Amino acid sequence: MPTTQDTDLVFLDLSNALKQLDDARPSPKEVRRAFSRYVELSQRLTSAMRKDFSKRTGQPWAATSFTGWTAATELLKYLRNQDQHGEQVFVTVHDRHYYAVPEDVEIAGLPGRQFIVNSHWQMTDQMLDRPPEGTEVKLRDPGAPLNSGSVLHPVKTESQYVLYPRNAKDKRRIEAAGVSDVYVIARETFATLSRYYEFFCEQTGA
Repeated sequence: MPTTQDTDLVFLDLSNALKQLDDARPSPKEVRRAFSRYVELSQRLTSAMRKDFSKRTGQPWAATSFTGWTAATELLKYLRNQDQHGEQVFVTVHDRHYYAVPEDVEIAGLPGRQFIVNSHWQMTDQMLDRPPEGTEVKLRDPGAPLNSGSVLHPVKTESQYVLYPRNAKDKRRIEAAGVSDVYVIARETFATLSRYYEFFCEQTGA
């Protein structure tokens, strides 16, 4: 029975990091942490392959022998180099809040009993879970003071997490990849890294 390689363990950790990223969705600061871990593990996967391939075959492993790399994986490679040698990855948050109008409130011209408010906030503090001054929706009578009325809380909030370019080079790299959504990047690159792992196993006979 073949023994477990470091490559196998790192790939399992990478799979788990993807799940942790999905679980972190309600918390912007945890999304950033989980994505950074995913980025780091993508680098460790190739490092483990180099060691395991050399141990099994006596030959050096070349990541370029795999031909399935994409624009998204090139961006991932850039991000992990930035994390290690440049500036940490930042994210910005796009929120979509869904509000339900109470049954006892009449609002002329409002189709249905629900409306949506979109907001976009830059995490200048990457440890925040909500913007310092959040969006506030109030119900008040016509002619009443602006600061009066009861606060209406959203029944649901959907958050999109997008990479924030901290310099011109970041911006060029993100634009070249054609993708900036953290979850889309993770999903697309994990599909490629899964094929990369399968290719490695074929090459080593694992």
